[in-house]
Amino acid sequence: MDSVATAARLEWWANSSTCLAAFEVSVTISVGDHGWEATGELARIEEGDDLTFFCDLGDAFDLCFPDESTVAVTVTALTPTGSFALTGAQ
Repeated sequence: MDSVATAARLEWWANSSTCLAAFEVSVTISVGDHGWEATGELARIEEGDDLTFFCDLGDAFDLCFPDESTVAVTVTALTPTGSFALTGAQ
């Protein structure tokens, strides 16, 4: 299984022109026989309540990489310590 770890940013958009939240994160993305899997962690643990709030509003985020490429993801399995899992947005 191939994997990559990188810094990234989770963005929560209210609509196509309004980003209401952005969270600096570290993510590890692994590619296997059945597609990709990803886990992440907040860079600032104190933002955990804010991330939880936006996940409760809607768990769809944009994951933005350092090269400014972006992929739509769903945040799942959010823990009190700021760890989470990511899946591809449906």
